[in-house]
Amino acid sequence: MSFFPKCPKCEDGDLVPFSFKNDVFEFWKCTSCNYKIEKR
Repeated sequence: MSFFPKCPKCEDGDLVPFSFKNDVFEFWKCTSCNYKIEKR
C-alpha cells in the first residue's frame, strides 16, 4: 500500500514529489513511466 497517488497515465506506478529547486510538492513524477504532473 502506497501513500502516494496512482499515476493516471499508466496506472501502474505512483506519483511522488519531484523537485526542480522549487517547492517539493510542485512537481510530481511517476515511478513507473515518465509521466510528470505540475500541481499549483
